[in-house]
Amino acid sequence: MVDDDLQARIRRLEDRAELGELIAVYGRLLDDRDVDGVAALYTEDAVFDSTEGPMTGRAAVMEYYRGQLDRYGMTYHYPHSHTIEFTGPDDATGVVSAHAELAILPTPFVVALRYLDVYRREQGRWRFVSRRALQLYAAPLAELPDVLAGTLRRRWPGTEPAPADIPESLPTWQAYSRS
Repeated sequence: MVDDDLQARIRRLEDRAELGELIAVYGRLLDDRDVDGVAALYTEDAVFDSTEGPMTGRAAVMEYYRGQLDRYGMTYHYPHSHTIEFTGPDDATGVVSAHAELAILPTPFVVALRYLDVYRREQGRWRFVSRRALQLYAAPLAELPDVLAGTLRRRWPGTEPAPADIPESLPTWQAYSRS
């Protein structure tokens, strides 16, 4: 029984390491414009939810990525913290805090994100079942000091400034603000 417990603990550590690598590889492949590589990180029934609403199915998700990447020059995605909760032997959820630097030519942009992820192990590899990207802010780099001080923190080209997805909408943020 002790050996089984040790094997399970080692397996869970290996799973955590593989999920951490999934997150790191995702950003690198996007920045390298390796859309086929990104596609391999998703399940066939994947969902990606961002500013344009949810896209369902790996093909639709990759079409979304291609459309976004066509708008950008150089990009640099970098994850910060990553928490994982296992919901079964081959299923998990995660929260990833991240930043992305984007060249929406000629303007450099910076975006702060929180990804809400669902993962599933398929054919021996962990993959994304879904990713929901919530924005704390998105703005031209030159506007960052003003953006952080206000509530209209989404400032994409061609759109009016809008409220960010988080943190104001979080129940904990609202409860704290009232106390």
